[in-house]
Amino acid sequence: MAFNSDLDYSIDRALKHYSSLFVLPSYRKIVLLTFLECTIASVLTLFSVAGVQLYLALQFGLFLFLVSAFSDLMIRHVFFESDQVYNTRRCSALSMFSILLWFGFLIVGSLLVRLISLWSFWVDLSLVGFAAVCILRLIVLFSTSFVTYWKVVGASIAPPIICLLPIFYLAYSVGFTSNSATLAFFLSSLIISIITAFIFIRIVDQVGARNFQVPTTTVLKAFLANWMEDLNAPVEKLFENFGKEKTIDFSLLAFEKVKNNINAIIAVSSVHPGPFKNVGSSLLPFLIQEELTKKLNSVVMVPHGLFGHEFDLASQQQNRKVLSGILDASRFTDFASKATKFVRTKKGTASASCQIFGNCAVITLTLAPKTTEDFPQEVGDFILEKASKLGLAHVVTVNAHNSINDPFNIGEAVEPLKEAAWDALKQVSKLTPSSFEVGAAKVVPEGFSFEEGMGPCGICVLVVRVGGQICTYVTIDGNNMVSGLREKILDVIEKLGVDAGEVLTTDTHIVNAIGKTARGYHPLGEAIPHGKLINYVRQAVKEALNNMKPASVAWRVGTVPNVKVIGERQIEEMSQLADRALYRAKKTAVPLFAAAGLLLIALLIVL
Repeated sequence: MAFNSDLDYSIDRALKHYSSLFVLPSYRKIVLLTFLECTIASVLTLFSVAGVQLYLALQFGLFLFLVSAFSDLMIRHVFFESDQVYNTRRCSALSMFSILLWFGFLIVGSLLVRLISLWSFWVDLSLVGFAAVCILRLIVLFSTSFVTYWKVVGASIAPPIICLLPIFYLAYSVGFTSNSATLAFFLSSLIISIITAFIFIRIVDQVGARNFQVPTTTVLKAFLANWMEDLNAPVEKLFENFGKEKTIDFSLLAFEKVKNNINAIIAVSSVHPGPFKNVGSSLLPFLIQEELTKKLNSVVMVPHGLFGHEFDLASQQQNRKVLSGILDASRFTDFASKATKFVRTKKGTASASCQIFGNCAVITLTLAPKTTEDFPQEVGDFILEKASKLGLAHVVTVNAHNSINDPFNIGEAVEPLKEAAWDALKQVSKLTPSSFEVGAAKVVPEGFSFEEGMGPCGICVLVVRVGGQICTYVTIDGNNMVSGLREKILDVIEKLGVDAGEVLTTDTHIVNAIGKTARGYHPLGEAIPHGKLINYVRQAVKEALNNMKPASVAWRVGTVPNVKVIGERQIEEMSQLADRALYRAKKTAVPLFAAAGLLLIALLIVL
């Protein structure tokens, strides 16, 4: 099984492969570059081709620029009006690269005319360039556009055909006369272009079809739509197709300070909040917080459970299933007024913190300051089994997910985690429960962005006072935090009169694959200044301490059946698809395009 951080890196790398195809300058720069290309074309024509007067060369360059701009607007509003990716800027960028490719053939043709003084060579090379441009446009648009097959063909060949007008205008102005051979070669080059592009796309599509039963270009389109326009529907449609149904578990722990007034909720599920950006369950911590807050008007903490990418939900539809189950279960009865003190134990690199509320234990696990990533289900199963032997009705197990700095080897961590959790359970079960007080607060920091690693849930704090001991649970909406930041936060809140506590993250992947980082995202504290973040935590803890009051607690456990998850294996394979497709494309391109070129040259000789 791939480690979470490795998989996050693979996903981000794949998205960068896809997005690199469409990293473009601004629209103004594209227009200026296109104008520059056309100007250079006119100057080179003037100096390379005998018999071309200055006014003809300038007319040629200006005419080429105008018809290029016209064709951009035409394909945007005629062919791509409903397309999710192609706006005017991207249409213009495609034309800019098309002219640049064509430019090479025009230069060669101009030099031949200079040497041999036969305008037919210039026209012939221009038509070969026309074929190359058509192939380029067909491949790009087949791979990236959501419009129908015929619209792709039309958008691919119409602009080059229009751009032939200034070429033939210049040729006719200096005495060139076309014949049936010219028309035959034009039609032949058009047919060869379409067939060549179709063969290339078909070969590359087989990579995805073999692994996912979905063409490679379908995957490419979906990821590009998400990367460039934040559209999650195309990607989620893919995930729904190969997702597998599983049962989702969740636990809710509610604290009531005034009867029928829930003050704070801890919500933990078996869902992994991934895979990236706004896709799948990446938004789920925020959605859970938002819906429960709306319903119960309370501070809602959504720390990370024990599961990894194998429990990424496939789509927003699956999110709604889980949300519905959680909201239905959030009717709390049978409140208990007793709790134990907070206990922390350590075994090797593993730490476990435990506190019992009523007859439900809350355990948080961490390997900090070592890297703490996703833990396997067997850890949770072990804890449940041991808790039941101690007479506890339930355990809410939280992966603190609060340190990242070095490679993560889960195999070495499982046994120490089990031992630390079991030791904590035994120690806390021997304590005498007593009445307790609770305070809660939420702060959403200003000025921190998703790109810097901060999610929309902000910072949520729960403080609990039992028998003179004050402990605190700090949950920050992010995907892990840099090693050492947890300890800094605990040191600061200890100075506020807090005896013990733990710092948790939600592991939200809404912060993933949106910035240019080697890891694929910024853990908390990597891009955000520690001092600023700690000040916000201090503010939230102070507010929670100030509103502490006697409280009672209730808990609910529920399941949501038949929820589609993506699965770690499928995500990992999909993240590798870009590399595989690129490798196949490189192997195919040279022989295929060489064959097409030789065929066009043969036709020139024959016709």
